[in-house]
Amino acid sequence: MNRPRLLWTALAAAALTAACSSPSTTAGNGSLSGADVKADSKTADASDAAADDVESDAELTDAISADAPDLSGFFDDVPADAVDTGVAFNPDAACNAIAAQGKPSPVSLLFVLDYSWSMCMDPSAPLSDLNCATDPTKAKWSILVAAMKAAVPALPDDSYCGMVYFPDVKDSATVCTVATSPKVPLALTGAAGSTQRALLISSLPPLLGDNSPIASTPTGDALGAMYSYYAATPETALPGASRYVVLITDGKPTCGSSAANAPAAITAAVGKANGAVPPVHTFVVGVPGSEGARTTLSQAAKAGGTAPANCSDTGPNYCHFDMTAYPTPADLATHLSAALAAIKGQAIGCDYKIPPNPQGGSTNYTFVNVRYTPGDGSSPQDLIYDPTCAGAGWHFDDPTTPQHILICPTSCTAMTADANAKLDVLFGCPRVEK
Repeated sequence: MNRPRLLWTALAAAALTAACSSPSTTAGNGSLSGADVKADSKTADASDAAADDVESDAELTDAISADAPDLSGFFDDVPADAVDTGVAFNPDAACNAIAAQGKPSPVSLLFVLDYSWSMCMDPSAPLSDLNCATDPTKAKWSILVAAMKAAVPALPDDSYCGMVYFPDVKDSATVCTVATSPKVPLALTGAAGSTQRALLISSLPPLLGDNSPIASTPTGDALGAMYSYYAATPETALPGASRYVVLITDGKPTCGSSAANAPAAITAAVGKANGAVPPVHTFVVGVPGSEGARTTLSQAAKAGGTAPANCSDTGPNYCHFDMTAYPTPADLATHLSAALAAIKGQAIGCDYKIPPNPQGGSTNYTFVNVRYTPGDGSSPQDLIYDPTCAGAGWHFDDPTTPQHILICPTSCTAMTADANAKLDVLFGCPRVEK
């Protein structure tokens, strides 16, 4: 996945008073080209002498330099080609700016894996065939383990990762039991060959067989336990990291004795976690066997804040990663690996830590805007602030005390597919809101 290039824009104090005195916040105003900005800023009379122009320009430069904040040291580690000035926000607010390249936020990914007995089956077998795969390598659990082995090495060194499976079955009395903490607790992924990467694979349990306990599917209980685990995990343990759960399952929740496993209860729990502080977003993957649960899984992905654009709970473009169209072991292996790669790309490529205000002091977050510039050279797009993420746009992780800028799935899909995309965060003008 190619990360969009991010430019953090900090406005000089002297430019704000003149530039943002009469801003327009109507979506669709577009962006000014360099020629437009220069044309609008020409105020000198054509008959003025050239010497007078030079003198006036020099006086203006001296005045701005005297009032501008001291940014020495703030951009010391920024390459020269990543610094930009004179960024225009809109026709009514041609804000001069200093732009510096920022960094995507680290992420924490907690894999929650369905280890119910049906995961021992061949995905190409009829659902009525209640037997484990004749060839163990073709079992859904074996395919999932292989996909995890491919996904784990691709995780960034600065990410955090963990894993749990459900149920935590040991015998016929524990077929609905879930672990209250991950089998592999969240920790820094580290460099290639790290202990954490090795644990993610070595801690996966063996394939269940026909003589194994008939492990059930306590999806709601498992998710609830992991959301509680996240809630009890302090920021110092995952510094600056956005939080995600990756649920992979092959069927409807069972273990009906627990109200948490009802479809509506699962969707509510996922939505509550997505709205928590800090939020926990949830990706959902449904492998063959989950045909009857596609609506529920789609609703969960939507509630979890990871749904793509134009998805539908009734299909065919579901809001979760629907693998039911790939029943052969080879196809499932290919598309499951692709889904895990896409999850990593979305989580890493569309979440950015808000930088400190280079002018010092606090930041007025109602004066923050986001601009996306496509890599094909087409016009920049000022994204709309939309906490609901109903379409293209962005939002804060927390509207009151934000730490992250999150790109909505619709915009995220376009940006992560654009190797040369550029994202600017503009400080100083009233934000464009839906």
